[in-house]
Amino acid sequence: MSQAKRATEDRRPGPIPHTLSPYLCIEFVNSRFENHTGTGEAYDRLEMPRWREWFADRAGIAVKHPPTPESFRELVHVRASLRSLLEARVQPDARAVSWINRYLAASPPVWQLSREGVGFRMQVTWGTDWGAVIAAVLTSYGQLLESGHVDRVRRCANPHCTWLFYDESRNASRRWCDPHVCGNLQGVRAHRDRSRRQAHPRTAT
Repeated sequence: MSQAKRATEDRRPGPIPHTLSPYLCIEFVNSRFENHTGTGEAYDRLEMPRWREWFADRAGIAVKHPPTPESFRELVHVRASLRSLLEARVQPDARAVSWINRYLAASPPVWQLSREGVGFRMQVTWGTDWGAVIAAVLTSYGQLLESGHVDRVRRCANPHCTWLFYDESRNASRRWCDPHVCGNLQGVRAHRDRSRRQAHPRTAT
């Protein structure tokens, strides 16, 4: 392997994201993203076994096997559909609601009562396949809609970044997925553009 190729691979993102969301559906959509510096590279963590293991665990589902080719296609389809819905930042239409309900009906959660200390606890459990993961993701999207704050889902203001985030700021003014990454990058670029314009002003015509 050439030194240049090795250096490129060393810069590829790892399987576990460092920026998390309070909503599972947003994290799921963010499993596919583009290089924020504008190289045009796209990364897909859904293809990474370590990410799938991590995400299923985060969803509270003990998935026993890797997704079949058919299951993988379903995961990709749901992810693309959810991205469209989340980026629109509006309530889904009747067709989208019906589509979501079909997936939820195919893998319903099961409530179980268990003893906890001197009391009891009701706990929801899911299946152990990737259909259950999809149901958990869509349940998260439903909870986001139920909150009435789907308009707080933002796409990073960096035009090269595809990362979505939930804006929890008081006045809903957050612009960057990570101010220390995309915020700083765009700040540096803006400063360079201003300096360039000042150094080479256009001549009056």
